[in-house]
Amino acid sequence: MSSGIRMMFAMSFLAAAMACGKASSPTTPTPTTVNATIMSGAFTPNPIDISVGSTVVWMNTDNTAHSVVSDSGAFSSGTIAPGGRYSYAFPSARTFGYHDSFNPNMKGTVNVAGSSSPSPY
Repeated sequence: MSSGIRMMFAMSFLAAAMACGKASSPTTPTPTTVNATIMSGAFTPNPIDISVGSTVVWMNTDNTAHSVVSDSGAFSSGTIAPGGRYSYAFPSARTFGYHDSFNPNMKGTVNVAGSSSPSPY
């Protein structure tokens, strides 16, 4: 094989390898808004699966007051009157347990996936 053909083959291989590396960069999930309800002693849906930056809006469709309180102290709605709502945007990836301070047996979970730091790409 001549040196010219070897050089052309090597350059083609290098160009293909570089193109593959760029095509495999990670994508960032798009933040969304998820609506949840508080009714009949339960949070629905449960669990809630979202990506970093997404917002959950809890709507109290029950006939009594409720609350949405993070077990870790990350967020707290205060009293949500019947017909009221509370929203929280989740800034970091992790699992957030929460409960209703008026009814401690009411529990929920928000699973937040993704990266909370900027992508290096």
